[in-house]
Amino acid sequence: MSLVIELSWTYFFQIVNILILYLVLRHYLYKPVNDFIARRREYTEGLLNEAKESYARAKELQEQAEAQLNEARREAQALIEQAVDQGKKMAAEIIEEARSEEAVRRERFQREMEEAKNRAIQELRQEVARLSVKVAEKILEQNLTPQAHQQLIENVLERMDDLYVN
Repeated sequence: MSLVIELSWTYFFQIVNILILYLVLRHYLYKPVNDFIARRREYTEGLLNEAKESYARAKELQEQAEAQLNEARREAQALIEQAVDQGKKMAAEIIEEARSEEAVRRERFQREMEEAKNRAIQELRQEVARLSVKVAEKILEQNLTPQAHQQLIENVLERMDDLYVN
């Protein structure tokens, strides 16, 4: 029986040793490790929260940048449309100005042509008058026979044809 008691005391000492070891380990190892793990968990959660906040801020900044980019595109499109409209207006003004200048040139050309025509008619009248005076002088100088009269008329007509043709 002594053997049983000894074994039971050995077991009892082993259990006490294990309890003491447990308490010592719990006090010096388990609590610091748990505290370290808790601090590490808090630090990691803090980093995760900061990352989430940074992501949210980045997302918000990205949306703002996209909105600004879209606004800039709209403004650029409006400027392009405005430039095109101004170009069309300028082209229309240039065309209108060219048409009015052409009308002025045409009118000036018509006046010049009319003046040239009037001068030519005036010169022709003067020439006809001069020829008529010469014909009258020749008639007065000569006694005309019907043949001479016919010849004189033909000469005057030939000179007039030469004047109209040239």
